[in-house]
Formats: sequence, structure tokens, C-alpha cells
Amino acid sequence: MKKITLTIGIPAYNEAENIGALLVSLNRQQLTAAVIEKVIVYSDASTDNTLTVVKRLKNSIIQVILGKKRMGKANAMNMIMKHTTSDILVILDADILIRDVRMIERLVEPILKKNADLASARVKEYWTKSKFEEILKISMLLKKDIFEAYKQGNNIYTCHGRGRAFSKKLYSVMRFTENIVAEDAYAYLYTVYSNFKYIFAKDANIHYRLPGTFKDHQKQSVRFIQSYKQLADEFGEEFIKRETRLPMHIVVPIVLKYCLKYPLTLFLYMSILVYMRIRSLFVNEISQKWVIAKSTKTAFIK
Repeated sequence: MKKITLTIGIPAYNEAENIGALLVSLNRQQLTAAVIEKVIVYSDASTDNTLTVVKRLKNSIIQVILGKKRMGKANAMNMIMKHTTSDILVILDADILIRDVRMIERLVEPILKKNADLASARVKEYWTKSKFEEILKISMLLKKDIFEAYKQGNNIYTCHGRGRAFSKKLYSVMRFTENIVAEDAYAYLYTVYSNFKYIFAKDANIHYRLPGTFKDHQKQSVRFIQSYKQLADEFGEEFIKRETRLPMHIVVPIVLKYCLKYPLTLFLYMSILVYMRIRSLFVNEISQKWVIAKSTKTAFIK
């Protein structure tokens, strides 16, 4: 029986620290029902040694696309989608760590077996190095408990840009709006709005780094808060509200549990969150050229 073909797409901007290890881990993936046809690395005008690291691997299935001008992740994903005809397209961030040799197979399983058009991996925070990262990690664990309890995880909050799989039916027609910031939320909303099917691939685990400094977290958080208007302009505010609304009978017990277990940590996180929301009213991060949070890009293994 003919195997399902996969293209792995990796948008990259100055990812020399981790992209080599990621490509090696992809080469070690064990697949039974599918085969990796090619790996597309789109360099968004990288200025570091990203391309040198990629070319050093000398892997015949790796295809490099060079962006002459930095245009952002949404444009990179559109370019990758234009350059594949595989049955399934997997998009991975370049700054992730894959430990499970069956991660890709677990990620595409909802498309292969449950008629999904979009599937997202489950993200796990890499070990923390600072007290600030520990605060963020506890907040992430709290949110994941809530998100994964709602609709068995099949909701906007589990659709992570760090690792997703798209059916050919979906990626053939989907194009990301230029300069869209929350492209992971955009992918989910486009899927549901257009009557495609999303499933959370909870057994496909990938690791990522949290921002290590307040400044880096501020850049990410304020930009994310301000991205809501972009999505509302695209899909309508009522649709966004419907897809982002969480039931209180799920939220309240989990929040109480964490408040009892981590009272000081949750107080500090809520203080940070309030500050970010206030700052988002006065500083427009959307209109500024996105500055990479360098603390999230350091190598996982030295």
C-alpha cells in the first residue's frame, strides 16, 4: 500500500543554535503509515549561521528557500505551502526540541485516522533556569490543565504554532494574512470558520523554552494581547468570542487548586498579566518590527 507523504516545513529566522539538532531529530523519526518526502527550511533573511548549519548536514531531502527580506512567520508559512504537494504538511518552529522518535507519527495521526484537517502538538516547557521562568511555567501548567479539559483539548488554546499538521485539503486553500501575529490562532479560526476539522494531538509532545527575562516576556505578551484586533477584523468579534469563551465550571476549580498550591506564584503572575494588559493600551507592538526574544533561542543541549 502506498504510504502517505509528508513535507516538514520549518520557518527560520536566526535559528543557528537549535535548527541543526531539530533536523537530526527529524531524521531519526520512526514512521509506519507515512514517509517524509522533503523538509523545507525557509530562511526569513537570517543574518546568523542558520544556513551554514543546515547545509552542513548534506541531507538530500532538505530544501532551502531564501527570503531576501525579512517578512515574518506568516509569509514564511505561505511560501512553504506554495512549495509542497505532499498529502500532509507539518510545520515546526525551529527552536523546539523533539525527544520522542514517534512524535511526527503521533502528530499526523488525527489526520490519518480521524479525518482531521488540522492537528497540533502538545507543548512542554523545557527546564527552567530562573525564578521568573518558574513563575511562567506554573502559569502555563495552570492554563494547560484548563485548556485540555475543555472539549477534550479540541479548542483554540491548544493550537500551538510550535508544531502543527495540515491536511492537503486545508493547506491548499489556506493562506495567512500578511503581518498576522497570532498565526497559530489564525490557523485554528480559519479551520473552524471554513468548516474544516481540528483535533488536538495530545500524545505528540515537543519541548520549548520560556522567555528567560521579563523584557522578553513583555515583548511576546503585549504583542499577543494586541493581536486580538487583527483576528477580530478577519473573522468577526462574535466568532472570536465564541471560540475563546471558557466555561466557568472548568476554570474555577482548576484556578482554585493552583491558588492553594502556589499562592505567591499565582499572585506574581497575575500582577505581571495586569501590567501587560495596561502596557498594551499605550505601546503598539503590532506596528513595530518584531524583535526576537533571545532567551527562548538558546540551545537546549550545550
